[in-house]
Amino acid sequence: MGKSFVRGAFILMLAASVNRVIGFIYQAIIYRLIGPEGMGLYNLVYPIYILIIVVTTAGIPLGISKLVSESEVGGNRRRSYQILWLSLLILICSGIFFTLLSYSIAPLLKQHVFVNQKVYPIFLCLLPGVIIVSISSAFRGFFQGLMNMNPPAVGQVAEQVVRVFAGFTMATLLLPRGLQWAVVGISLASIVGELIGLLVMLFIFFRSKPVNFRMELPHYRDCIDILRQLIDMCTPITLGRIAATIMLTADSLLIPVMLKKVGYTTSMATALYGQLTSVALTLLFIPSVITVSLATSLVPAISEAVAQNRPYVVSSRTSTAVRVTIIAGIPFIAAYLVLSNQLTAVIYGSPDSGVFLRTLAIGGLFAYLQQTTSGVLQGLGLPAIPLKNMLIGGMLKIAAISTLAFIPGLGFIGIIQSYNLYFILTAVLNIISLYKFTAFRLVFLNDTIKPFFAGICTALLFTKVYTLIFNAVGSASAAVALSITTGFPAYLLLVILLGTLKSSELKKIPVFNKFF
Repeated sequence: MGKSFVRGAFILMLAASVNRVIGFIYQAIIYRLIGPEGMGLYNLVYPIYILIIVVTTAGIPLGISKLVSESEVGGNRRRSYQILWLSLLILICSGIFFTLLSYSIAPLLKQHVFVNQKVYPIFLCLLPGVIIVSISSAFRGFFQGLMNMNPPAVGQVAEQVVRVFAGFTMATLLLPRGLQWAVVGISLASIVGELIGLLVMLFIFFRSKPVNFRMELPHYRDCIDILRQLIDMCTPITLGRIAATIMLTADSLLIPVMLKKVGYTTSMATALYGQLTSVALTLLFIPSVITVSLATSLVPAISEAVAQNRPYVVSSRTSTAVRVTIIAGIPFIAAYLVLSNQLTAVIYGSPDSGVFLRTLAIGGLFAYLQQTTSGVLQGLGLPAIPLKNMLIGGMLKIAAISTLAFIPGLGFIGIIQSYNLYFILTAVLNIISLYKFTAFRLVFLNDTIKPFFAGICTALLFTKVYTLIFNAVGSASAAVALSITTGFPAYLLLVILLGTLKSSELKKIPVFNKFF
């Protein structure tokens, strides 16, 4: 438990970065293969699949992480394993039940819920993944509670590699049968990837088990105590994730309907939704590699500090996480504001999506802060607060989508602006809550002004390098690549020189520490 949460976050971030790079290459190829309508079909049904997984896992993996973290503080490794076995039993039963239930109600979803009927076989192909993800989540929560991020990281990379090769192969083979069946192939590939990721984690788990390892459930009374703690912790977390997933599902149902009402055909509405979700939002959330890794590591790290009654550590880790989120997000926002059309054209062959990405960039930094601050609040044992803030923001977003789409001159851009309103409101409410419950405070000059100044300089550098390279060689791909590879290191150097990112923090991160 003495391991730095920054190190743990870095390991997850490194794995997520590898996954994101592989995933981007894969998604760009698939997008060019099946187009925005094909990606729209996948993204119309995927939120419903995620909702089923959220209900199935019921926040238990995060509860495992927190309980195991507390057991490790007390030096009780045996209890950590007992928490895992009890939780795993619950998740297996839950996974089987909700998989069967989903198959039984699938015809009703086809008749009353799915906007585009082509998504029905895609949905059926995704359902076997529910039980696989449930089992995987138990082991991920266990390792995260131990502050050992290596097994989940390796499993994630294995899952992504298999998903990419299987997805491209199946989509190519099935595309002659129609766009719908190509998307079915992509869905099947995701299930194969999840299975491989689980098998890799199981291999690491049993290979590293202690000599006195036993698969035993806790005593009856301990079972009741663990279940009570899981219910207490997981209920608000589950409600929060259900709320977030319901909002995604509402988007997938509401946005195509709104677009049809303002004059788009079903095919055009599906394609626009595909551009928004598969291009603009995917690029916007590249920094979630960092923010989600931070949020995941913060839950056991903050829980550990709270259990040890060390409020200064809570404040310090919260301040570091928020500052790192701001520092990490700003160069991406700069790139999205000045190179949006070029990025979407080079990566996806979809320059028209650039305006969507540029619009989303306005609220992007708040989206990243929302993820990090939610992790802190959950680690503090206050998961109901981000849930409440998310619901408030979600209601605003739904109201804005239903209103702004009909304003002349806005249309689909109005729908995108609704996302910005949601990001800003939820992040601000979370930060206000952190100010109330912790000693965390932002140092205005160091944590905001200096990174923003560095971001402005980086945006100017992006523009200058892109123009020079494009005029010299006439290649947008080369110009974008050199702009990014020049701008990001320059930004990192600038924030270090300005003192926003300290060498003491870099020492905690593998790779960087050898230079200090």
